[in-house]
Amino acid sequence: MSTTQLTQRAPYIPRRAGPGRVVVHIILFTLIGALALGLGLMGRQRLAGKVDQMQNTLQANLFMDEGASKVKDAVGEGQDNTVLRQLDTGMSSKKRGLKTTVTTLVEAETPEAEIAAIVVDTLYEGAVGRVADEGLQASMKERFPAQREGIVTALATQAEQLERDVTLGDVRLGLASNEPYYPIMYYYTPLVALGVFLLIFAAALLVNYLRSDVDKRARLGQRLEPMDYLLPFFIGVALFSLYPVVRVVIMSFQEHYRLDGSFAGWGIGNYKHVIFGEPGTTNYFLQGLKNTMFYVLVTVPVGTVLAIIIAYLLNQKLRFSALFQTTYFLPMVTSVTAVGMVWRWIFNQKFGLLNAILGWFGMDPVHWLGNISHSMTALIIFGIWNSLPFTIILLLSGLQNIDESYYTVARVDGARAFRIFRRITVPLLAPTISLVLIINSISAFKVFSTVVVLFNGAPGPAKNLYTMVYYIYDMMHDNNRELGRAAAAAIVLFLIIFLFTMLQRFIQRRWQYD
Repeated sequence: MSTTQLTQRAPYIPRRAGPGRVVVHIILFTLIGALALGLGLMGRQRLAGKVDQMQNTLQANLFMDEGASKVKDAVGEGQDNTVLRQLDTGMSSKKRGLKTTVTTLVEAETPEAEIAAIVVDTLYEGAVGRVADEGLQASMKERFPAQREGIVTALATQAEQLERDVTLGDVRLGLASNEPYYPIMYYYTPLVALGVFLLIFAAALLVNYLRSDVDKRARLGQRLEPMDYLLPFFIGVALFSLYPVVRVVIMSFQEHYRLDGSFAGWGIGNYKHVIFGEPGTTNYFLQGLKNTMFYVLVTVPVGTVLAIIIAYLLNQKLRFSALFQTTYFLPMVTSVTAVGMVWRWIFNQKFGLLNAILGWFGMDPVHWLGNISHSMTALIIFGIWNSLPFTIILLLSGLQNIDESYYTVARVDGARAFRIFRRITVPLLAPTISLVLIINSISAFKVFSTVVVLFNGAPGPAKNLYTMVYYIYDMMHDNNRELGRAAAAAIVLFLIIFLFTMLQRFIQRRWQYD
């Protein structure tokens, strides 16, 4: 290739997502949408078949059981046990062949009144035919025709009502997880919705593609390109983050919600119970709110101050600083349960380490975990210690990002260590401190594991240390099983944390340094 040809080559143009990308998306969304819609419709069809099967079975059993009961009550009214046993024996002899006939008639969608008449007449003949006393038999035959029409009508009405009561939702919730085609039957509604959405989106892209010129198609392809990379992440967020949150909000308005999906009705009764409790009983949620707020207002400021001091000392170039850093960070890689057992030993009244230290100063042993007046103190001590490692890591990272030249200039000017810390370290560390306060506040509001570990699963020695999260756990426990109230308490906790965080941000924005 000559030099002239090289110089005349066209300049490099970056690759642009062209109309081909739009075509690929149209085809892809159409195929996926059609597949999802087809699976959803197939799942609904199979579920409808399950409904028909269950309706037929229940109706057949109803005709046999209720029919036998009503015929026996009508024919054997006022009779002794001997006659009643004869009636049962006579009807049992007819039931064997009648069950097959009734099942066939129900599957053939024969009118309920016609089936009821066949069942009543057949069972009546079998029952009366077994009565040994001819006079009694004649009396029954004379009395029964007047009652027959009412029995047939009542039985047919019950069968019709039973058919209406068995719905797709009931059968769907009763499906076993090992049922063939279980996923498409249980999730047929989301599959249909997804299929319809994708097909509509594909149709909109096709219309836009056909009505646009080449440049507009290229721009449309460029807009679709980021979606290709974000879609997998969005699907994960929607399934595992967004859906649970939306489901909890819906559940909070469903009173007496159960795991099988049933609930008493819609309303704000769950929120009323959470906030106001039941008259004459202790409102454990408000008690938990009070305890949690006190815990947050003590552990977060004290823990943050201690973490700032420790992180500042660890940031100094001292001997054995690496050993001290490892020691302070150990709780982060240690199980809370194991650490809690150690702290239970530390707080033990008889042989605990903390009481042994107090004894050196002539103080009496304190029943930390069994006394109401000291249990909150024990929880706060453990909570502060447990929050220190992560807080120290964040603050130490912030300290190491401060330019050393500030300290050098301050030392040259003769500033003392405390003035340097107050005028340089703290102001430059303010963004990290703000982050620490927000994170620790959110974590402290969700205090639960420390309570469970310290007090062996109970909320304090006399249920005096209920927290908001423990209340949620208690509402979900076997003794209560009020999932709707637990969801409502979770929403209230979320709103409190949100407002508290916004208040912190409002205050921190006015945190100015000279």
